[in-house]
Amino acid sequence: MSNFYYCPSLHTFLVQGLHPKIPADSVKISHTDYLSLLEKQSQGLHIIFDPSINRPVARPASGPPEPELLDNLYRQKVAEINSACEATIIAGFWSSALGEPHQYPSKLDDQLNLTGVILQGFDSRYGCRDKQGVKELRLHTAKQLRQVSDDFTTYKLELLQRYNVLKQQLAQALSNGEMNAMQVVTWESLQP
Repeated sequence: MSNFYYCPSLHTFLVQGLHPKIPADSVKISHTDYLSLLEKQSQGLHIIFDPSINRPVARPASGPPEPELLDNLYRQKVAEINSACEATIIAGFWSSALGEPHQYPSKLDDQLNLTGVILQGFDSRYGCRDKQGVKELRLHTAKQLRQVSDDFTTYKLELLQRYNVLKQQLAQALSNGEMNAMQVVTWESLQP
């Protein structure tokens, strides 16, 4: 299970494993508190940090959030979504080019290697994992290699479209001055 935090300096929640860096001023909160605070936030309450109890609490809105806080949160959210999109792209993808689903690596070097093999135009052995996780250099026809590339391109474009939708949601929330709307935008909030 993930650990949940509230960061007073960023005025946002963080999830260990999803967010690469947890700032030092963050305080750990329970999953139950996290869900409760998100629910209260969706009802229009603001989440603020109460230093007297060293915890985030929900309070009625006292007015529009400061533009600087919105700008900072916007930049942070865009960076988080960008990192999550990039991590998902390079985490590997599945293709049925060999007749059954196989997982292919997709780090930048892997993408370049696949392009190079395809440009040769020959049948070739190419590394992938079967459903059991066994990695082998399996023989692919030139047509199968092109299909692997096409499947990766489709996969990557779907992720980039998801990224774009989330960025538009953040931009709209920034334009409207809606911190609550901005805080709930995460990579996971828009499932493929």
